[in-house]
Amino acid sequence: MDSDGFPTSGAKLCTVSKEAVCYQMPSEIYSGSEVKYEFGLEPHAERLPLSDGESWVFFSAMFSGGGSGTLTRFAVLRYSGNSKTDKIVNLLPWVGTTNVSEWAMWTLKGASAYPVFVRADFVWGEGETHFGSHFFNIEAWRFDPGSDRYVKALEYKTSRKYDGGDHSPIRVLAPERAEIVRRLIAK
Repeated sequence: MDSDGFPTSGAKLCTVSKEAVCYQMPSEIYSGSEVKYEFGLEPHAERLPLSDGESWVFFSAMFSGGGSGTLTRFAVLRYSGNSKTDKIVNLLPWVGTTNVSEWAMWTLKGASAYPVFVRADFVWGEGETHFGSHFFNIEAWRFDPGSDRYVKALEYKTSRKYDGGDHSPIRVLAPERAEIVRRLIAK
């Protein structure tokens, strides 16, 4: 952290048995901007059990430029090790979400043998305020064993608006769950 409390690097997650084996959330510099997005705030890690007894880790960390908006970046991590090399591999492409969003890892046996990452991020419409009601873009990412990566499995815009989080938590995924599952199974 710098003297203003902002991260100078991304959050880091390391194995317990070998501290030198780590994954650091990568930084981003957006074109046309000199701001370096360091995803080092509020890191969270959650174990994702798999059906074969193994497990992966869902890892997230946040960037804030000090205003009302934040950006959270996600990773699904798999440890790969043998007698010569140990490493942590991110299976999820660059996926981030704003502070006007909701996300979750779901177990959906009929739609995927692996955990499914779902997110709902707001669509800012004309005349809407930051934390007002919005339509949301829904995305679901599931693991593709053929490419050994998570791939976007679906994307759609909600048919109704949801509260943007000013007076209550953002709750989009639960009411959209049946539609998300229906679309995933259909693909």
